Parts: sequence; structure tokens; C-alpha cells
Amino acid sequence: MAPMMGYTDCYFRSLSHNLFPNEFETISEMIVDKALIYNEKKTISQHFLPSNKSAIQIAGSEPSEIRQAVKILNEIEIINHVNFNLGCPSSRVQENNLGLALTQNFKLVKQCLEELVKYKKKISVKCRLGLGLEEDKQYIFDYLDLFDEIGIKTVFIHCRNGILNLDTKKNRSIPKINYDLFLECKKFNPKLNLIPNGEINEKRVFDYFLQYDVKNFMIGRQFTKDLLFLEKIGLIKKNNINAAIQNFLDEIKIHKNLNINLIKKSLFTILSHVPHSKIYKRELEQLQTLAEISQYFESRSIWN
Repeated sequence: MAPMMGYTDCYFRSLSHNLFPNEFETISEMIVDKALIYNEKKTISQHFLPSNKSAIQIAGSEPSEIRQAVKILNEIEIINHVNFNLGCPSSRVQENNLGLALTQNFKLVKQCLEELVKYKKKISVKCRLGLGLEEDKQYIFDYLDLFDEIGIKTVFIHCRNGILNLDTKKNRSIPKINYDLFLECKKFNPKLNLIPNGEINEKRVFDYFLQYDVKNFMIGRQFTKDLLFLEKIGLIKKNNINAAIQNFLDEIKIHKNLNINLIKKSLFTILSHVPHSKIYKRELEQLQTLAEISQYFESRSIWN
């Protein structure tokens, strides 16, 4: 599951893991390294449950600060995977020279990653195929060479370029998807675990990649529209959704920053495209406690 600001909070990630415990890996919303350095306890407690199974995505552009953040992360037992953001094109991220903007400075990216690999557990990066509207193979091949050289073997690639003077929404539509270039990257970098991201939301897309032996995928906004869509297109079979919901509610009830509205927002994603979904969502919206939500799903056979 792709990291998405405003969506992949600890509730949505917990629900995902309870529904698909063996199929999903999740990544937190992007967290700036300064938040860890100056407010570690609040940042971790806000974004992660004690039973956390998710990676943390961090962003930074100062090697010394990344060094400090990595030192902190090495001491946090519930986190076992750090993902570094080199792809976000949002204006706020650009202003701080983070994400996609950082990739304008290859040397600085190298210095940042040299600090990142001091993390003792799993490391990955998320990037884009290019910078600007036009295809630029040299950009992605240079960065893949760098990742390999430094020792970062897992790379999530958004299969379109990023454009710094476009907002985030337009960056999901104006730069065109380029699966062919992704496959070229895979062919010439067999030592790297390259995972595609971008418009992977139909069975035909999965089938296309599978014929090239691509077996892992990063999926983003389609999950926020319908967390169960993989089951609907026949790729995953999920039994007893009600039991998964109850496990989810049990898991999150000890969260220090419990937010009922965000819990309901997560649950809305599994009510898409079921009969009477609008009624269920309207009724769920009126509930105010975890106990009410639990009883609501126990008393209904929505997926039977």
C-alpha cells in the first residue's frame, strides 16, 4: 500500500493488515526527519500502534538530520523498515527541498542515502521515473545505479515522471504512465527489487506485469476508494470480513490518540460497491463510540 498523506494513518493500515494479514505491506504517511528529532514520542505515538506492522516513510534533505533520525529509529522496536521519500512533488515538500525536489541534487541525495543505510533493519526508497515532462532514462538509471551502489535493493517506482511546478493532483494525470520504461529498468537491474506503482487498479494491468515476472505491486488511491477491490477482481479471496473488523477495533482501542472520525473514514473504504452502501455509510456516520461501531457490524451481514 502506497504511503498517502491524509489516508494511510495507523487506523487504515491496521484495518488493511487485519483484512489481509499475509498479502499486504503498508507504509506510513510521510514523516519529516525533524519531527523525529524534535518530537519523537509524540510523532511515533500519533502514527503507530504498539502492534505496528508498517514501515515508516521519512523525508529529509540534510544528511546530519537524517543521521540523527536514523539513530532514533534504530532504537524503536516496533519499526522494522524505513522507506525514504524521493518522489513527492507537493508544493509544501518542494519548499523544504524534500521528496522529488531533492533529486535535483544528485550529490546531496547520495549524501542523504549514505546516512540512511546506517539503519540496521530493512531500507527502501520510493521515487519516480523522471523529473520533468519528457522521458529521461538517464535520470532513473543513474538513481538505480546509486541505490545499488549504496546497498538499497528495494525500490518502489511511481511509473510516471514528476513535475515540480504542478500540484499533486495534476502530477497524477499530466505525466503519462510509462510501464515500458519500468520494465526496461527491471531488465537492466536484475539485482534490485523494483516494485511498480501508478494506476495499478485493473486485472489487465496485473496480468500485463505478471507476464514479465513482476509479482509485487504498490497500490495507492484505489485502496482508498475500495479496500476490497483486489477481491472483487478475483486476485485475493477474503473470508469473514466481520471477524477482521472486530480484530481491527480491538487492536486500535488502546491507541493514545483515538479518533473516531478517522476510524469511520477507514471503514468507509470497505463499504464501497456493496448493496446499500450509501445506507451503511450514513448509519455508520452517526455512531460515536467503538462499542457502537463494533455492535453495528456484528448485527449485520453485509458481505454474506
